[in-house]
This record gives sequence, structure tokens and C-alpha cells, in this order.
Amino acid sequence: MHKNYETPKYVVFNTLARDINGKALVTASGNDLEKLLSAYHGKAYQIMKVKSLSDREEW
Repeated sequence: MHKNYETPKYVVFNTLARDINGKALVTASGNDLEKLLSAYHGKAYQIMKVKSLSDREEW
């Protein structure tokens, strides 16, 4: 287990690249939204904000 691992604020998915289960692949992650938006723009990319388990709604 990584003790010093910090969860990124944002994750970028490439909706055109799929894994064997058909899920979009993670392309990048980071904390600077502006930098991610400038590098990954267009219909193929979706940037999602990461939430901790405690911040999520009940399933």
C-alpha cells in the first residue's frame, strides 16, 4: 500500500479507448483543471471530478 499517495482531484477518460469490459480508459489525472482542459479537449475526453467514498451519496 502507498502511504504517501494523494488522490487526484480530476481524472480524464478517453471515451474512444475501451478496456476488455467496454469501460473508458483513464488517460490522465491531476489537480490542475485548467491544465487538463487545455491538454485534453474534444469529444473523445471526459474530465471527471474525483470524490472520496465519504463524499458520495448513498447508492
